[in-house]
Amino acid sequence: MTRDEWVEVCGKALAAEGIENFHPLEIADIGRKAPDTVLYNIHHLVSPPFNLMPNALKLCHVLCDLREAVRTTPVLVNSWYRDTIYNHRIGGAVRSMHLTCGAADVTKPGFSPSEVADILENHPDSDQFGIGRYATFTHIDVRGMIGRTAPARW
Repeated sequence: MTRDEWVEVCGKALAAEGIENFHPLEIADIGRKAPDTVLYNIHHLVSPPFNLMPNALKLCHVLCDLREAVRTTPVLVNSWYRDTIYNHRIGGAVRSMHLTCGAADVTKPGFSPSEVADILENHPDSDQFGIGRYATFTHIDVRGMIGRTAPARW
């Protein structure tokens, strides 16, 4: 699927769910450049399989809730979908939730990653989440909503 096709198909799915605050290229930045390495220094052009869209929509709803929890700032996505090649090149876990379209690494301007994680801990579905606290971002995934063991915290 081309970048334009992804934007169109994913955009329609987001619109059908009433999701206005996230763009298809936040979910899958098709055409991003992987980190420079000897083995991989080209533009990567892989979109998620469309059957992963339900996972992305579940996560979108959680991120919309995070945005609404403190309306003063948006939720910024650092990383969402990763295909296996890109995930491997950046050192992602072999069974990363990012491979399922059900995980994102996010920031919220004005909030530390720990504060963002605390907001997510108070979500009514937090027992279905994986929440990771990192120095510069917060990882959120919907593992329990898509059949993986939950909760998970690190």
